[in-house]
Amino acid sequence: MAETTVKLKTTGMHCPSCSMLIEMSVGDLDGVASVHSDHKSGQTEVTFDPDVLGTERIIDEIRKAGYGAEAE
Repeated sequence: MAETTVKLKTTGMHCPSCSMLIEMSVGDLDGVASVHSDHKSGQTEVTFDPDVLGTERIIDEIRKAGYGAEAE
């Protein structure tokens, strides 16, 4: 499995709970190996298997959780 890491500019996070919600939502997706979201920097870093999942699906999941996201 070749993994890819993407950094996303994530907006709308105000506290550690926001980061935790994104980590839980994205972490539940098939193909995600790791996710780290930092409300202070506004960045979310996701390592995933591109054969299972695409960046757009990750962005959709973050938006579904109520936050903005775009690839850097």
